[in-house]
Amino acid sequence: MKLLEQEKLKTFEHIDVESTIDRKIFYSKYVTKNKPVVIRGLTSNWKAKDWNIDYFKTKENGKTISIKVGNVSEGRKEQMLLSNYVERLEEYEQNLKLNIKAESPGYLHDIPFFYMFPEYLSDIYPFPKKLLPRFYWKKWQNYIQFFMGSTGSLTPLHFDTLLSHNLFFQVVGRKKFILIDHKEKNNCAIRGWRWSNFDPQNPDYEKYPEAKNVKIMEAMLEPGDILYMPSGMLHQVHGLSQSISFNIDWHTPKTAAKGVASLWKGAPLKNVYYNALIFAGLVFKIPEKLIFSMYKSYLNYVS
Repeated sequence: MKLLEQEKLKTFEHIDVESTIDRKIFYSKYVTKNKPVVIRGLTSNWKAKDWNIDYFKTKENGKTISIKVGNVSEGRKEQMLLSNYVERLEEYEQNLKLNIKAESPGYLHDIPFFYMFPEYLSDIYPFPKKLLPRFYWKKWQNYIQFFMGSTGSLTPLHFDTLLSHNLFFQVVGRKKFILIDHKEKNNCAIRGWRWSNFDPQNPDYEKYPEAKNVKIMEAMLEPGDILYMPSGMLHQVHGLSQSISFNIDWHTPKTAAKGVASLWKGAPLKNVYYNALIFAGLVFKIPEKLIFSMYKSYLNYVS
């Protein structure tokens, strides 16, 4: 028997919003309690808020980037210059406005942008590094993964592979996040280690009845906003406009240890390696520069 239409629709719960936040409150109220939060407008004074196609073209340096084509979770990629991609992106957005059918430009997804293009770093100052553990402070930019995509871009429901905390920075455009607590993972039709077959935006409770009572949260991000997602939180990401954003995956000693132990819950063996490195840096005070020399391959692995 089919569920009633109103039962198919899920009411999204909004999460906390702060206009400013200090380190002590951030950790006591959110990190230690595994509770997400949007910090509204904290980076709205960055130069990066004015990034556009012409600006990217002026800084072209010949390095190619990987663009994901098709479903993000499948990982099919094309290599191209950043200037070529932003031109493709701009053309797609113009066609969208004119209601002209156009081929998707693909999604610049999960690349270590500021490691590859340090010339853009001055555009994201001042950076709120004090929200991170001290281990990351000196070279926080090396841990950034970058996203650029079109209106309608979609990352299916998943959780971050290392079970790390996540600070997500919305720079240009708007995005919607749908969030589900990691404790609900087994009710979300996970395939492999971290991707979900369940679509919380259009839930099919006949196909996935175990998801019916899952608590679903929603966060709307504007330029200058930061979203904090605690360790293992499932998230689905919708590009509501042409968008530029980036995130930092980071650990506390507790979550790094949890990440190492996740091998016994089905995590890939490589996850243990990367989590163990960060655990060694956080707990045994091994210098970050030594850790990163062994960790940097993660920046490609995660994508």
